[in-house]
Amino acid sequence: MQFRKTIPAIALGVVSLTVPIAASAGTGSSSPTSEATTADSSQVESTTLTDDNGKPSRSLSVKAAPKEAAKGATKAAAQSEKVFSTGGVTGEEFSSIGLSWKKESAVDSGLTAETRIHRDGAWGPWQNVPLGLDDGVAEEAKRAGAPAFYTDDADGAQVRFTSPKGSLPQDLKLSFIDPAKSPATSPSDREPRTAQAGQPDVKLRKDWGADESLADPGYKTQPSIKAALVHHTVTGNNSYTQEQVPQIINGIYIQHNTVLGYGDFPYHFVVDRFGGIWEGRKGSIEMRPGTEIPGILGGHASGFNTNTFGVAMLGNFEPNNSEGGEDTGPDPKPTEAMTTSLADLLAWKAGQYELAPEGSTQLVSAGGGGTNPHPTGTVLDVPVISAHKDVNVTACPGAKLYESLPDLRKQVADRLGSA
Repeated sequence: MQFRKTIPAIALGVVSLTVPIAASAGTGSSSPTSEATTADSSQVESTTLTDDNGKPSRSLSVKAAPKEAAKGATKAAAQSEKVFSTGGVTGEEFSSIGLSWKKESAVDSGLTAETRIHRDGAWGPWQNVPLGLDDGVAEEAKRAGAPAFYTDDADGAQVRFTSPKGSLPQDLKLSFIDPAKSPATSPSDREPRTAQAGQPDVKLRKDWGADESLADPGYKTQPSIKAALVHHTVTGNNSYTQEQVPQIINGIYIQHNTVLGYGDFPYHFVVDRFGGIWEGRKGSIEMRPGTEIPGILGGHASGFNTNTFGVAMLGNFEPNNSEGGEDTGPDPKPTEAMTTSLADLLAWKAGQYELAPEGSTQLVSAGGGGTNPHPTGTVLDVPVISAHKDVNVTACPGAKLYESLPDLRKQVADRLGSA
């Protein structure tokens, strides 16, 4: 992926510098502060926005926050708040952007990010980019960062950050993700396999284009499953089409795997708004008690990946856009097709592991700090079907999805009772 054409900031109507994204090694020229850092330039192109001390590179302009943004703040706070802006860059197409930073970096809890996307020769409106500051950092991750932000097919982006403390994370990078260039994204026939008892239709990793060469070899197994944790992806778009779903899921994979350094997809399964169920982490379909894969260890809940599996609903179910991306409005409920498929999926796995859908269980914290407030060894009593926010300090899976969980548990219990 090569981004060659920068747009001067003055043409965008903002005070900022251009962000030249470097071409692949040995091709073209680049600014020393914005060289591509990824080893796989066919899928990800990254530029560094801050150094190891959090100092902005020449790719960012810095200015005081607008006066209206500082109203109500103390004088000291108003003086420290800053806006950091990139310029715009256009070039080859991408479908998601990702933000990441040094895993151990301190991050301003009030930090916000916005982006606007360039496509078809024009710039779109500014949108909030969810930074995932309340989602913790998985134990297996090598970097901290935001969820993949789906842009659809775009050829340019501009990003700005607002920090009440006037600071940015260390080694902050902006990545352009183009999973369409993955060698595994070509349409292919489904592998014939015998469905397990009670198994709904689950699409395979190859159906969303997983490049298996990027994932850790083998399976990350665990001895048992005691609970399911429900998430939402906050990928920036609730009105995606059915055709876009594989590309969005693949963007999540590449952001977590290639940019953030996870060993594989973070969640075991993904459910889209059309009711499609997709295998996320490798081995999640096959895992069941009494086999060589009694459980698969995920990367979806800081300190609570052991004894759980994670299901992510594709979208944002927090009202009034407070999580960022497309405007969600006051009542962003999951679709009926989505909740039906989620209930089918949970009934299948709950039946395999002999879990009581309306019961409770105990999980033990592995620690980790951050958004996991429970020290190592802390025992939590949680519902068997829980949400991410039941174990970590986070808004996930969004208020409107969270409030539907009691009914979801009943639906799962009804399915198992009639089996």
